Amino acid sequence: MSQFRQLSLGIAIAVTISACGGGGGGDDQFSAPGIDTGSVSSQTQGTSAPSPSGIPAIGAALASAPLNDDFEAVRFLHRTSFGPRDEDINKLKDTGYANWISQQMQLPPTFLMPLTRERADPRWGEHVTNWLELSVLANDQLRQRVAFALSQLFVVSDQDGLGQQQVALANYYDLLIANSFGNFRDLLEQVTLSPVMGDYLSMKGNQKADVEKNIRPDENFAREVLQLFTIGLVQLNANGTVQRDADGIAIPTYDQEVVEGFAKAFTGWHFKDVDNWNYPSVKDWFTPMQPYPERHDSGEKLLLDGVLLPAGQSIEKDLQDALDNIFNHRNVGPFFSRHMIRQLVTSNPSDLYVERVASVFNADSNGQRGNIAAVVNAVLLDEEALQGHQANPESFGKLREPLIRMVGLWRAFDANPAHPQFDYGWIANRLSQGPLQSPSVFNFFSPDFSQSGAIRDAGLLSPEFQLMNESSIIDLTSALLAHTVWINTNSESDYANAPIELRPLIELDGNLTEQLNYLSRLTLGQPASPGLLEQAGYLVDKRDTAEAEVRAEELLFLFASSPEASIQR
Repeated sequence: MSQFRQLSLGIAIAVTISACGGGGGGDDQFSAPGIDTGSVSSQTQGTSAPSPSGIPAIGAALASAPLNDDFEAVRFLHRTSFGPRDEDINKLKDTGYANWISQQMQLPPTFLMPLTRERADPRWGEHVTNWLELSVLANDQLRQRVAFALSQLFVVSDQDGLGQQQVALANYYDLLIANSFGNFRDLLEQVTLSPVMGDYLSMKGNQKADVEKNIRPDENFAREVLQLFTIGLVQLNANGTVQRDADGIAIPTYDQEVVEGFAKAFTGWHFKDVDNWNYPSVKDWFTPMQPYPERHDSGEKLLLDGVLLPAGQSIEKDLQDALDNIFNHRNVGPFFSRHMIRQLVTSNPSDLYVERVASVFNADSNGQRGNIAAVVNAVLLDEEALQGHQANPESFGKLREPLIRMVGLWRAFDANPAHPQFDYGWIANRLSQGPLQSPSVFNFFSPDFSQSGAIRDAGLLSPEFQLMNESSIIDLTSALLAHTVWINTNSESDYANAPIELRPLIELDGNLTEQLNYLSRLTLGQPASPGLLEQAGYLVDKRDTAEAEVRAEELLFLFASSPEASIQR
């Protein structure tokens, strides 16, 4: 490694630790070789995108106004895609925010399972390789970005027994892709009946009590669908704040009896045509779970808000009533809206922002409840989303997740994910994050995490910072180094066939101002700070005898690994 590479790696690590402690191009269907966007299994058949609605009136003028600023375009694309490319920036400036979203929602979905099935491999994490390729190249970037946000709500993971079910995991992810602009109630039911979710949270094979055999209904899915997927532990106001009693104590949303009631309501579901309840040899991972009435608890069941399911209902009726009971709970709107705002826009939305989006969840312009397309519009086109970085620069924004940061780098520089120099086996270890690879159902980080120091002292949340420590920052910085400098240097090919496209940056060599503007736009989303510009000038001075290609690689690494590149504003 050159002296500069050693120095810049050290600087990036030191500055990033300090920061943590202190504080698609065209409309054509995606047609990259080997990727099929054809039909998916019956489990993942989603509804077509509803007509987008729910743009708050206060933000409507901003959403439809002409867009002339590159950095504003990049800011928006960081929220609505896995990262901007030059052509994406130009197209967004031509169409405007609202029209860009509308066009994205009309693009056909790009699915993961066909590619994973085609390339099925016994290796652990094969779906990860295909997910990365899809996220870099797919045209329907908004749908893919929303699906990733949904995967961090309706969590399943290959870390707990599902590691060898690569195609099944991809099919589960396609369920999220297919329903990204559908209805929340439909998505909730499909997640509930997914055999992948059934296996992960043990609803599959859940059965009524049998005292003699010491069998009781399994409470795992019943508990998590309430606590983590839909309503949370405490009652919420319309703006997402906690409801408290006269003594200031948070009011719980449910108790143990309610959990037991849902556990009973969810009994009697298993693989389609299962041959052995406890040890099935026939495992259909792609068809929704099938009801087995003889295994279902047909007694009375207590649900949310004192609702009682009467005894003697069918297994199908109990499931539908239980899901309706959850879906119609007053917490779902603010709970889901806050999740989507935090995933896409900012970790610390105002109460009014949450309330505006939640009102759209509760009733879109047609009075429909749970319209995810309308919620996405409301999240992205709210006045706070479009102007919050100016109104509240100290608290607005979020830390970019390591996985999104890496994929964004590849998109910005037209990476070729199929290039043999790419090796994806390191993803989860180097980034502390991988698609469908969270350590538990609680996701990679808590939505309520607050980094100690200036962030916590200010009363702010910083969920993604929970992934950051001295070790993970070093790993991430090393990964960025490997995929900016080393991957092209070691490719033994000319730059026309290199893994990432650096020729536009190389062609600007000799005009440092233009090079730095180019890098600022694609890696930072705002003008570089004086400190970063000073470091760039130091680099160029010290590397004035190096080849233009080397200077371009090292400038890219300097910018990509900077703390400024880690923040989404």
